[in-house]
Amino acid sequence: MRYPVVVHNIEYAGFGAIAPDLPHCHCHADTLEAALQKMAETIFQRLEELRQAGQPMPEAGSVDTLRENPAFVGGVWAIIDVEST
Repeated sequence: MRYPVVVHNIEYAGFGAIAPDLPHCHCHADTLEAALQKMAETIFQRLEELRQAGQPMPEAGSVDTLRENPAFVGGVWAIIDVEST
């Protein structure tokens, strides 16, 4: 599955990343690269939690649509591709 992720540079605090399509799926790291790696792991864990709870996997939204949300202004977008089991 491919999920859009928005990353913000938090002044003096590193990088915060959010997967808007997955509730409670966010992370923080010191570098952009580390934030993206950590987000891939976080997405995989969240999908596994949903699977174990018998809940459906959320569909990935469109980056163009998600960009319209004012909460994500100024963020850098990436696509995280994770395999779910």
